[in-house]
Amino acid sequence: MKTRFNLSTAITALVLGTGCLWPPQAMAADVTIGSLSFPTVGKAISALGTSTYVTLIPDYTEFSSATISFTVSTSEAISLVYAVSETGAGAPEITVLDSATGEELASFDGETRADAEVLMRAFLTGLFGKEVEAFELLVANTPDDPVAGNPASLQTTMTNSTFNSGTDVGPSALTGGARGRGTLGRSHLGVSLQSGRYTGPGFSANITSLPLSYTMPFDDPRWALKLDAPLTFATVNGQDTFSGSIGVGLRIPVYDHWTLTPELRLGMTRNSALSINATLLNASITSNYRKSLRNGYQLVFGNSLTYSKSLTTSGVNYGVENVINKNGIEISGPTEFQLFGLPTNWQFSAVHTKIYGNPTYIDEWVDVSASIGTIASKNGVTWDSVRLGVTLTRANRGVKGINFNFGYEF
Repeated sequence: MKTRFNLSTAITALVLGTGCLWPPQAMAADVTIGSLSFPTVGKAISALGTSTYVTLIPDYTEFSSATISFTVSTSEAISLVYAVSETGAGAPEITVLDSATGEELASFDGETRADAEVLMRAFLTGLFGKEVEAFELLVANTPDDPVAGNPASLQTTMTNSTFNSGTDVGPSALTGGARGRGTLGRSHLGVSLQSGRYTGPGFSANITSLPLSYTMPFDDPRWALKLDAPLTFATVNGQDTFSGSIGVGLRIPVYDHWTLTPELRLGMTRNSALSINATLLNASITSNYRKSLRNGYQLVFGNSLTYSKSLTTSGVNYGVENVINKNGIEISGPTEFQLFGLPTNWQFSAVHTKIYGNPTYIDEWVDVSASIGTIASKNGVTWDSVRLGVTLTRANRGVKGINFNFGYEF
């Protein structure tokens, strides 16, 4: 039996339990790649690739032909056969064989050998992982999981929403930090539309989101209760995913231009094609420090620390538990023209994100943004902010993206 996989069918096989010769097995204590031993299947699957193979075969390159043995316990052994073309150029195809019978189980193609390895890891995860462990390996080894590990995932969109809600860094018109200044304040509503595209090896995503925010200042408008509820629709490698979250935060002034915002956020995602329903709970603290410079220029520092954990949904827990750290800086300055009779300014920002805890396929990226729009508030009372912006993203594993943002707060 031969099954040719692309990434979507590999993940479908993993999640739905189809396309696998053997049922999922518990993680074994003795897993080997050639002569190398690993304590768990997950660590062994993650280690498959050039850096491990050169330990076994010193002259191995990504253009070599090779046969690598992969053994779980002593009863389940497969061979990973890396092909080479007749011209000697490295071919991306990898074939998985049953070592005992020689039967071909599956083969994987990609533009590069690394692309094919991504598909192979997803397939092996379905063969050998327990349910929760399989989901954990899916997040760690595939670029299009709907829950975590890529820019369109629920964990990423929730963390970005928290940062945008609690800081003034970035192109959104939805103010989060210390812009509400003065002796009076009133509640204000914000709506934003964001649309972007992300690409990388084995990964293509179109994402559209509708962030909504509502801020209720107290008598001292530096204090405020903040509600934030973004809705997101994404198409990742041809699979449609819908997600949303709601965050409740309290903006607390430390000094006149420094605020902290603790927040709790609950989010859910649904992928009908993969029959995936998942829920995440985030707890975070966000800092926003604004420093006024000369001639209308301002500098803003934004930081957030978020703890993210999956909850049991329909009897399944995805096994995600991470800490996400975001640090950003923004500089802004006035322009000479007006929009709707209001003064405008430009903004330029850069935000770095790093994920710790359970391995995720993408765990580090940088967002660089530029925007132009009206000044949100000069006295803590008047709110009528319109802003247009664009964000460029560069992540590890070769993922890059562009996102356009329009926002209005009133």
